[in-house]
Amino acid sequence: MTEHPDTTELSDLAEGLLPGTRTADVRQHLAGCELCADVYAALGEIQGLLGSLPAPPPMPDDVAARIDAALAAEPLPSVSGTAHVSRETSTPAVRPTGHARPSSTGPGRKDRRRGGRRRIAVLGAVTAAAAIGLGSVIVSSLNGGSPSDDTAHEQQTALADTFSEGHLKDKVTGLVSDGSAQKESRTPRSFGMESENGGKTAENHVFKQPTLPECIRRGIGRDDAVIATEQGVYKGKEALLVVLPDAANDTRVTAYIVESACVKEPAIGKGKILLEHSYARP
Repeated sequence: MTEHPDTTELSDLAEGLLPGTRTADVRQHLAGCELCADVYAALGEIQGLLGSLPAPPPMPDDVAARIDAALAAEPLPSVSGTAHVSRETSTPAVRPTGHARPSSTGPGRKDRRRGGRRRIAVLGAVTAAAAIGLGSVIVSSLNGGSPSDDTAHEQQTALADTFSEGHLKDKVTGLVSDGSAQKESRTPRSFGMESENGGKTAENHVFKQPTLPECIRRGIGRDDAVIATEQGVYKGKEALLVVLPDAANDTRVTAYIVESACVKEPAIGKGKILLEHSYARP
């Protein structure tokens, strides 16, 4: 046998499907052709890899029932004669015994190199790895997404800081200045009685002064009159900015950033001071 068998015949030989007369010719050719022997061995390796894969899960009953119903509803084609022709396969061409099937990709091509066996084995391994990777992606999507999705969600829900040590002085200056301006421009409210001639008696001027939750005051440890307060977030924690007169210098103020979780959770007892700074009074 001088002509190389094609890969289909080699595959049939590996699976024991080649006719007996042709089997002897192909085996005799393999004994003297290293290239065809490499292809035949590679086909055997791929067959072994495919045999080690787990069996696919059975088709669900409802899917099988729908397929059967669709096939039953499809009209059968009219075929002349008694021969049965499958709708899924084409009629093979008649080939004389002892002649190889024509193939443009078989081992008989002169430009084929000896690395065919290695390339086929690698292709089989890559195919198996791709199938495993696809399965892991599907399982991950069914289990609720990848960990990177959870991390992005946590970053979006994190509280954005509104207080920072670098900008605290400007924040305190603005609060103290706004408080002083409001006191100077506030219109006094009269709680006195008007006289018969339209005059007013005994006027009392009432100004609103910031009040502190008791747990915040316990955390600071001072009972001084509060100059200004503002709620915000410091390093991801809900906090309250409290401005008090400096205990040692009347020309300065002291700013406290206190964690305000104790306001919602009385069991904490008192707020924790997160930051404390003294600044000149504006």
